[in-house]
Amino acid sequence: MSLSSAKNYALRAARSQDEKEAIELLSKAILELAASIENTDAKVKQINKSKG
Repeated sequence: MSLSSAKNYALRAARSQDEKEAIELLSKAILELAASIENTDAKVKQINKSKG
């Protein structure tokens, strides 16, 4: 669950010659991005909760 994983999946998709593989890799990249965003959101909420 990291931005670097998402980037790696996207780069592999861009280089892929197989359309099905590229779609699968882009799907994984999107899921990694979503997980990273959720993780960051949870951290921000936790920080805000501890301050208030």
